[in-house]
Amino acid sequence: MKYKKTIASVLTAVMAMLTISGCNLHVIENSKSPDSTSSNGSAVQSSESSKNSTPETTSQSDEITPTVWKVTDENGNYIYMMGSIHAADSSIKNLPGYFETAYSKCDSVAVEIDITEYSSNLNSAVDTIKKLSYTDGTKIYDHIPKETYDKLTAILTEHNLYNKLYDNYKPAMWLSLMENVIINESGFDIENGLDNIVLKRAHKENKNILEIESMDLQLGLFDEFSDELNALILQQYADDKNIKAQSDAIKELYENWKHGKLNEENVNGENSGEQETSITEKEKEMLEEYNDKTLIQRNINMAEKAEEYMQSDSVVLFIVGSAHFYGDDGILQLMKDKGCTVTVLTEKDAENLTSSEQPSNNSAEPSETLSAA
Repeated sequence: MKYKKTIASVLTAVMAMLTISGCNLHVIENSKSPDSTSSNGSAVQSSESSKNSTPETTSQSDEITPTVWKVTDENGNYIYMMGSIHAADSSIKNLPGYFETAYSKCDSVAVEIDITEYSSNLNSAVDTIKKLSYTDGTKIYDHIPKETYDKLTAILTEHNLYNKLYDNYKPAMWLSLMENVIINESGFDIENGLDNIVLKRAHKENKNILEIESMDLQLGLFDEFSDELNALILQQYADDKNIKAQSDAIKELYENWKHGKLNEENVNGENSGEQETSITEKEKEMLEEYNDKTLIQRNINMAEKAEEYMQSDSVVLFIVGSAHFYGDDGILQLMKDKGCTVTVLTEKDAENLTSSEQPSNNSAEPSETLSAA
């Protein structure tokens, strides 16, 4: 029984990692180095959480208006796009009419990874756990500073999430465990993540599921990082004040997502005003490497996939982490660079878009055109 409980807890951490998978972790430059005695603010942001419920039309009493885009190429081919929030509360179920219309029109739902399919396959999950384990006889504390390890285990123990078995796991798993702490602190649940909700609904309604990335690709990202970089990232979690700050940041991010107010600054955790620059040039280079591999390069690949889907014979609803869409390196700008027009759907479109609309060359015009990503 104890063994089964341990496996279950590890699988929960793996599932959290898959929903997070680097796409919502954004390091800012006011972090301390891994061996610092204290941390200077939250260096990692996450956009996750929530419970399992089926999307339904919004009510006036609990209005929720996240952004849904329609991206159209020069030939009239189009795709629907939406940034995901990977954990939330139950209010996420009240999705608006324009989302419902776009969802009902789509033949396929494209996501980073089909986490619902993965969670039902124990063999795949156990295989992933093996990939996240050290095979050379070393432990996590052989790869990160002892002070960081001690602080992380203390926080996990305080939240009843530590198990000695975790010492066998690589930093990616520890990153996920600490994200679990933050999500729990926020009161959110990954079961309420938008991608999780939509995927369960799509499976039930027999829509085609497209995986934009692969399990090996996402897990492989973390193996590419040096021990120094992994230690630098994990250090940002080794402080109770950071846990609270990041929990508050998740809640604020969800409120912005829920009301269609996400932008490059708040989705990436950037604050206005002056920021302290208490990291070395080497650490800055490492963090730039982290953001390049977990965000920028993946954005390029995702935009290429979106273009491929647009030119297919089916209507696709494209849902990935919200952080992938914004900024000069974001998916929206990359699609514009390809000559596409990006428009924001509104409730007017819920009335105007009909099921008779064809997947290419024939589209009702959404109401609001974006002038910038």
